Amino acid sequence: MRGPVDYAPLFAELGLTADEAANVLAAAADAHARLVALRAGLADALPPGCAAFALGSLGRYESSAASDLDLAVVYQPDRIDPAAAQQARQRLAADLRARGYDVADKTFHSAVALGALLGDIGGRNDTNDHLTYRALLLTEGAWLCNADQAAAVVESLFGAYARGAITRGRYLTSLSNDLQRYYRTICVDYRFKVESAGKHWAIRYFKLRHSRKLWHLANLAVFCRAALLPDDERDGWLAEQLPRPPLLRTADALRPLGGLGLCAGLVRAYDGFLAALADPQARRALDQLGYDDREASPLFRRLRDGAERFDAAATAVVGHLWDTSRDHLVRYGML
Repeated sequence: MRGPVDYAPLFAELGLTADEAANVLAAAADAHARLVALRAGLADALPPGCAAFALGSLGRYESSAASDLDLAVVYQPDRIDPAAAQQARQRLAADLRARGYDVADKTFHSAVALGALLGDIGGRNDTNDHLTYRALLLTEGAWLCNADQAAAVVESLFGAYARGAITRGRYLTSLSNDLQRYYRTICVDYRFKVESAGKHWAIRYFKLRHSRKLWHLANLAVFCRAALLPDDERDGWLAEQLPRPPLLRTADALRPLGGLGLCAGLVRAYDGFLAALADPQARRALDQLGYDDREASPLFRRLRDGAERFDAAATAVVGHLWDTSRDHLVRYGML
């Protein structure tokens, strides 16, 4: 399970100054400080058989004072009754709200049984919620309570893909496909939320063009890199890399492929996005921005320009993957 995130060595490699990545550094420091304080304050908040995770920006080490907290509680029914697990989750959410955290009751509003996430992957009883839990717990789940049990949950989830006798493939293709499936799901979910559910659109739009896209890009890069490793090293490397923040795992994948320098553009563009999300006034302005009024908003135009720069940087990374890992990218990432 992750400790503090240190971007300084990477930024030195990329020739980036602290000013060019000030918001990336601030977000990582903010997330670490929050997690340390929460873990100390919530040490006895859940009974045995339950584990709690922070997902979203806090789990990716990209948080600020304006961030909410996506709380996931996973329990083992052989150790705790489902009703007791749900009550424990409710008490934990109330405790977090009392500490000033905005805990949203959306996808993760209920405690979920570990077996429900493992038992029917891709089957009739698999749901978008289960897919979301698996994808995010594996790639951005920072433990809050019961560290040993949280580590066992993540190990079980990874093992559900790695131990497949028929579906695992040399490159854990069922796992990479599930991560891609989740990415496509949230792209369509954006449409539902803003077209049918009447949710605020602007922040969701820029998240799709920055944090969601970076998450997907990092996964593609990691699996392209993993495909070049010896068979007996691949699973361990993937298990180590997937929980790392997206910028770091993109860099770790590109470094041996000769494309590390391309990460500088990603960092610069992403830093501006994190700056806007950390600004309460900017978030309020985006929440209040009508779609038809977007061109009149200097903030919207500035963030859209940043998204275009991020797209250009991401396109350069994909171009490099095309040159260095074409067979894998086409077969497992596209076709």
